[in-house]
Amino acid sequence: MLHMIMKFGFIALIFSTIFASCEKEQIIVPNEGYSWPNSERAYWPTEGWIDEPMEMHDMDLSKMEIANQFAKDDPLMRSLLVIKDGYLVFENYYGDGGVDESTNLWSVTKSVTSALVGMAWDDGYIPSIHQPMKELMPQYPEFKDITLFHTLTMTTGLSWNEEGPLWVKWILSDDLVKEALDRGFERKPGKQFFYSSGNSHFLTSLIYYRTGTTPGKLAKDRLFVPLGIPFDTMSSDILYTSWDQYIPQVPQTWRKDNKGIECAGFGLYLTARDMAKFGFLYLNQGRWEDEQIISKEWVRASTKDQITDIYGRYSYGYQWYLTLVAGHPAFLASGYGGQIIGIVPDLDMVVVLKYEAENAAHPVPGTAHDDMHLFELVVNAAT
Repeated sequence: MLHMIMKFGFIALIFSTIFASCEKEQIIVPNEGYSWPNSERAYWPTEGWIDEPMEMHDMDLSKMEIANQFAKDDPLMRSLLVIKDGYLVFENYYGDGGVDESTNLWSVTKSVTSALVGMAWDDGYIPSIHQPMKELMPQYPEFKDITLFHTLTMTTGLSWNEEGPLWVKWILSDDLVKEALDRGFERKPGKQFFYSSGNSHFLTSLIYYRTGTTPGKLAKDRLFVPLGIPFDTMSSDILYTSWDQYIPQVPQTWRKDNKGIECAGFGLYLTARDMAKFGFLYLNQGRWEDEQIISKEWVRASTKDQITDIYGRYSYGYQWYLTLVAGHPAFLASGYGGQIIGIVPDLDMVVVLKYEAENAAHPVPGTAHDDMHLFELVVNAAT
């Protein structure tokens, strides 16, 4: 499986190079913010989604069929779900995909991690987003001048290889935080976006050290149970000695590192319908039924342009990507191979894409395996 890691890291390296060449700043979120929908819902999908016909929610059937056909033509496609106005208006599965198929979400996991950091911030465990990490985690003075903001926005300046033997050495180490910090820094914090699962893992470790609770338990108690998502934590007794041990499916759970802390960069396993619930939580600015699961303040800060102009078409928030889709401001959790939870507030829409996860291939623009083009086709059907 090492070839998969090398391919993933190579793409990340290309993306970082693209960012370095960007000059014109593009702001995705308007100054007045997104046009958020009303969160007074007729029902909440805690017990399951209610289906309604697309035409009841201003979806163009012929345009949606174009999107469906594009999905069918990709042999790696597994699931396509569309939530419009709170209802499941489209659901289809392809290849080995299925309604109960729970697979690795890869870097979508990062956005869930961000939600947990938001909960810790809401609870007062984190005094300030701009507080130095070495104060929040005094066990690691190697953080130097890095703040939590730098960590959330991938601007730590960490020297990083998301590929090959160095990446594998990191993921199999006894302490992923120390191993990452020992790589040193290539630039001052706050100067440049550079994608790194090491940055993200600082966040799950932060949750553990600040709250005394593992991220998996916090996610289960405060996020997944309220949303009606089946989930259980993994044993902390598993010791990983090779990357291949991370590959087999472990449905509705979250893989841990060798220290017993959930991996922030990948390893969360959910179904497409569960992914849609998480997206719906953010579409409703952190509200679920009568409970504010995550504060509006955190959701809004997480999904605004904190860092601009990356990968040619995106901004970055707190472990969320922002972009324009068919002219509509959107934010998305995005994972290797094309796993996407896309939220389009002004259309009251959540789009979920799942592709082959265990033998994933990175999407390539302009080909049959183009996740963002499929996302755009779906949004076009609603406009």
